[in-house]
Amino acid sequence: MFREYSRALFKRVDKRQLMQFKPPVLPARIYSETLHLSQTHYQKFCELVGWQTSMYVHPLYLQMMSLELQMQCLLDKKSPFPLLGLVHVENQVNVCGTLSMSAPFECRVKYTKVSPHSKGWVVDISLDALQNGMMVYNAVSSYLVKVKAVHVSPKPKTANNEPTLATAPTSVLTALSVPGDIGRSYAKISGDYNPIHLFGATAKLFGFKQPIAHGMWTLAQSISSAATAVTGEITEIQCSFKRPIPLPSSIEVLQHSKTDHIIDISVADSSHTETHLSAKLCLK
Repeated sequence: MFREYSRALFKRVDKRQLMQFKPPVLPARIYSETLHLSQTHYQKFCELVGWQTSMYVHPLYLQMMSLELQMQCLLDKKSPFPLLGLVHVENQVNVCGTLSMSAPFECRVKYTKVSPHSKGWVVDISLDALQNGMMVYNAVSSYLVKVKAVHVSPKPKTANNEPTLATAPTSVLTALSVPGDIGRSYAKISGDYNPIHLFGATAKLFGFKQPIAHGMWTLAQSISSAATAVTGEITEIQCSFKRPIPLPSSIEVLQHSKTDHIIDISVADSSHTETHLSAKLCLK
């Protein structure tokens, strides 16, 4: 997807829409593609995120495979949003059918909602996937577009801005040493060659001291860790991304609570002082 990122560098953004009080207008176009999944490619994805291929299809694989459609949506000529500089803040997934690697998926991606945020706007992009004419998958990615608009108010100063975990973790599911090249490794699998994930020099161009891990890799890895602690299939995911993971790093996937149908997890640094993401996983 180098071509898409090259286009993003030269895309003109209508900042007037972003700076006004009312939400910007979303393009109505739906981007669609029939995806034929490769078992070889899926095997490489599973190895990179610690998933056992003997299990059901990883609940994030299909969304990762739709990334090019999402980028086409963001690069729509009528889209007022930039591609580079977006912050992935939330992710929701609903696996509503049995996913089969042997049949093609009809994927449809579109803008669904834009909401005001204290730092700009949050825009939602949804993916619907059908297999054999039946809806089997839905995912929504929420991106923060930082902008100085009239609705944006300064963040109030607090005595301690460090995020804290909602509840104390009950166990450590996995401790991981994340290598410095994980961004490049995941880019080869996903096609997400965002410069902030690749090298220190390219990350610094966008204000980062060092490259950061892909949020979707982090979430996929944490789901793999959680899957080993439950008996049912993970069919719903609600994730909030908190802080990026600088590369290299040591992280832990933590379990906070667990019932027969729900498990709450987070990803934190090894000292548990910084939370990188928190997620609620629902089981079938």
